[in-house]
Amino acid sequence: MGELDHFDGFTPQALMLLAENRFQNSKVFYEEHKQALNELAIRPMRQISQALAPQMEALDPLMNLNPVRMVSRIRRDTRFTRDKSLYRANVWTVFSRPKVSFPHAPCFWFEVTQEEYSYGLGYYHTTPALMEAYRKEMAYRPKVFEREAKKALRAGFLFEGTCYRREKEGEIPQSLKPYYNLKDIVLIHHGSDFDVLRSGAIIEELKRAYHSIEGMYRFLLDAQTRVEREE
Repeated sequence: MGELDHFDGFTPQALMLLAENRFQNSKVFYEEHKQALNELAIRPMRQISQALAPQMEALDPLMNLNPVRMVSRIRRDTRFTRDKSLYRANVWTVFSRPKVSFPHAPCFWFEVTQEEYSYGLGYYHTTPALMEAYRKEMAYRPKVFEREAKKALRAGFLFEGTCYRREKEGEIPQSLKPYYNLKDIVLIHHGSDFDVLRSGAIIEELKRAYHSIEGMYRFLLDAQTRVEREE
C-alpha cells in the first residue's frame, strides 16, 4: 500500500503548524518544519485527491489527476501579488483540465483553512466572453440549468458571484435571472465540523457532494466549449 492509499486525516496540529508557519514568515522556520508540514498538511490533501480520482476520471477523462500537481504549495509565488508573505496558512486541491490547454475549463476544489473547510465548483478564471457563452448556454437550455441548480441547492451548495448592476438582456425565465446576471459563478459549500476532517468521512462527503453537481459541471463545460469554438 502506497503512502497515498490511506487517508491520514487533518489534525488540529496540522492547522496550527500552517498558521504558525504563516505567522513566522521565515525560511528558516519553514525549512525546520518542512517535513512535518508535508506529512500533516500536504500528504492528506494528496490522499484525498487520489481517493476522488476515479470518480473524476469517469466524469471527465481529460482532467489532470496527478496528486502532486493538484495540491497547492505551502510556499507562495509572490511575483505577481502585493501580498509578499512567503507562506500560506491554507491548503487546497483542484480537479480540472490542464489550464494551459483548457484556460476556460470549470473546476472542482476542496480547501482547508483555520476557520473552515469548503468545496465547490466554478471557473478558475472568467472572462466576459466566457460568461457570455455561459448566458447563451443558459438561454439555449434553461430547463437543464434550472434542474441542475436545484440539485446543487438541495445538496447544500450556495451560488456566489458578482452581479452586473444593469441586468443583462435575454429571453430567460424570471427564476433564472439571478444566475443569468452573474459576472462570475461559484457553487460553494462551507463546513465547520473539523472532526469530519480527521477521518475518511470527508472523502465520502466529497464524493456525494461532487456527484450532486456533476450535471452542473457538464453544463459549465459546455459553456467553455462554446466560447473556445467562437473565439
